[in-house]
Amino acid sequence: MKGVAAYIERDGEKARLTFDDIETDASAEPTTWSKMALYTCNAYPSGDLDSMSLSKEQYAEIGENLVLRLLATNGRLK
Repeated sequence: MKGVAAYIERDGEKARLTFDDIETDASAEPTTWSKMALYTCNAYPSGDLDSMSLSKEQYAEIGENLVLRLLATNGRLK
């Protein structure tokens, strides 16, 4: 299992950052994947993301979620 992160703009004022678990057949179709499960999804004001002006706590939460998911998908989380 692998993971993918996405930035999804909503109505010009809100944007979502999502982390999904995915599966891929890398040997046959390395660029084709299917979503298995949504791990997390957080909405932020688009302007705050565009100007990199989220709070330190928000950046810490994003980073923590990313690292936790990478560890979990690679069987390293205990």
